[in-house]
Amino acid sequence: MIKEALLVAFLTWFVSAAMPMWLRWAFHFGGPIVAGFIYGLVFGDLSYGLQVGANVMLPYMGLVAVGGAVPSDLSIAGYLGVAMTMLAHQPPEVGLTIAVPLATLGTIAQNAKMSLNSFAVHKADKYAKEGNTTGIMVMNVFASQIVPFVLLFIPSFLAVYFGAARLEAFLSTIPQIVIDSLILAGKILPALGLALLLQQLGRKVLIPFFIIGFVASAYLELNIMAISIIGAALAIMHYIYSGNKLAGGQE
Repeated sequence: MIKEALLVAFLTWFVSAAMPMWLRWAFHFGGPIVAGFIYGLVFGDLSYGLQVGANVMLPYMGLVAVGGAVPSDLSIAGYLGVAMTMLAHQPPEVGLTIAVPLATLGTIAQNAKMSLNSFAVHKADKYAKEGNTTGIMVMNVFASQIVPFVLLFIPSFLAVYFGAARLEAFLSTIPQIVIDSLILAGKILPALGLALLLQQLGRKVLIPFFIIGFVASAYLELNIMAISIIGAALAIMHYIYSGNKLAGGQE
């Protein structure tokens, strides 16, 4: 269990605080899906990992970071929430009820990090005035990770090392009707993610694409892969023709 706890703690801290931004866009905002894939490979059940990751990802599909403010921490939801669900051997739908509260707590940790890390910023400013480039680097690269390590790595390690087995034991004592209620809640929460997504994409020009997707799923009964391929093709067509890429018959 210690290896799993170290892996989960490292990923939770690294993606949330230390990963380069050009990688973080995918690993953070797609955290649950990426975590499900990684843990599926590590824990030996890729299908289960992807199912848990996909269920946790649904409420956050329309999540937008406005001015750097994010209402939930996807690194915590993904890399800790998915791991806790898998290690406790719970149904994928229960992953939401575990991950969403953890993500909310993660937001508190993020706010604390940004507040407490101000000491490194002020110190770096002082070194900048002195022309001390080494001091600036140390403050930005190393000192700035002390608080995130304490707030993210250590609690995540302890949660997995001590909590996964206890969480599994605790859930095994809960009446089935409560578990069924948690699963039902897990199936309802994705509606929030879809609503957020539709709020961002709900423009008149995109309505035909929603209708095509609905017909393909409800009436033609195509699977998600076929619908994804059709959607990708339609998106390319929309980009080409709306941008007049083929004006004058030229490719």
